[in-house]
Amino acid sequence: MSKWYKASAGLGLAAVVLAGCGSNGNDNASGSAGASGAAPSAEKATIKFMFWSDSASQSMYDELKAKFEEENPNIKVDFLTNDANTYNEKLTVTLTGGGDVDAFAFKDMPSYYKLASTGRIAELDDEVSANADAFKSVSQYFDNVKIDGKLYGLPFRNDGWAVYYNKNLFDAAGVPYPDDDLTWDEYFELAKKMTKGEGQDKIWGSFMPNWAQTWYAAGVQQGASLYADDLSPFLKGLEDRKALTDSGAQASIAENTATNAHYRTAFLTGKVAMVYTGTWFPGMLEQDKKDGKLNFEWGMTYSPHPEGVANKTSLSAVVVSGVNKNAKHQAEAIKWIGFISSEEGQQIVAKYQTPASNADTVREVFKQNFTNDSVNLDAIFNLIPVPEREVRAGISQMDIILDEEGSRALLGEITPQQAIDNIKSRRDKEITE
Repeated sequence: MSKWYKASAGLGLAAVVLAGCGSNGNDNASGSAGASGAAPSAEKATIKFMFWSDSASQSMYDELKAKFEEENPNIKVDFLTNDANTYNEKLTVTLTGGGDVDAFAFKDMPSYYKLASTGRIAELDDEVSANADAFKSVSQYFDNVKIDGKLYGLPFRNDGWAVYYNKNLFDAAGVPYPDDDLTWDEYFELAKKMTKGEGQDKIWGSFMPNWAQTWYAAGVQQGASLYADDLSPFLKGLEDRKALTDSGAQASIAENTATNAHYRTAFLTGKVAMVYTGTWFPGMLEQDKKDGKLNFEWGMTYSPHPEGVANKTSLSAVVVSGVNKNAKHQAEAIKWIGFISSEEGQQIVAKYQTPASNADTVREVFKQNFTNDSVNLDAIFNLIPVPEREVRAGISQMDIILDEEGSRALLGEITPQQAIDNIKSRRDKEITE
């Protein structure tokens, strides 16, 4: 897995906010027949659910389990946890080795694809069709996580992308805040306009992580695929990303690497006008405010988009739960993960992480995590999602190719056009269906 994706996934967890209060929900995802065709048994059943261990996830699942068992007294949920750094390997070994686990959370899309495409995961299309209303508020992500037209995972978390800006810097410069309908060209011009000074006193117009999403987003927002014959829609994004650095408005990836720069610490210096990163960032800033590390006012708006593309179109990174195809209690396991993705379950998730549901009740719970009005909830919940990564053969190899070739272009070792040509050439050689 490439470094930029590891950072994205890990920081999504680091950004959780433990504050908040619950609210009463609707009926949970009902007990229809699971993929095996059998409804949950009237006899008591114990299902084993596996997830990676961190304090926020543990607290979240503890609360989900308590509510689920209260409403389903014949089903007991036992947890199997593993260190986050080795979780994917443990999950793979458990499933391929016939281990005793019924359901699990996927840490990333490559492991989801690998296990689903090799027949280890139960199909969930029948469950979703039978309970369409229960999953309505997460259904906007179904197409993004289907594999060969079939659904194997139920979304329970999602992070889009957004622009975060330092209001104090914009006020001091007499420049209006970033618009809620911002094109990429407008973002780049605004970044240059906000850049001034030199050395330790320099104000940077933009900070983007070294991740490949920061340049290929524009192509995906236009509906282009990194697996298509024509990769020209991705060229401008890479050219613009390099031009931003060349203009002096954005630190180079070499400088970011050498100084171990991070968007969170960079923003907190008060010397960065705008940051482009994921919607997990508000949770970090809320914690920084509580810790006394944040000493300026900030704002948030939608991800920039190419000219001609609908506003609110954003990369989307979904996290899903799945069920073992050979689970001892498959119907009960499907009911459990269905509860997590239901509106009621999502209200619990919203206390700890960015939920997948866009239901008003879930949004209100999430809002309680924050003590100020800086968080633009529309820029989190009211998005047109496009997949950050296509769930298909070669997903892990594509990460590496994009990271390596994009970085070479941004470092000036090759031109953006050569990088795009190399991506296509390497993809065709290194990725097989």
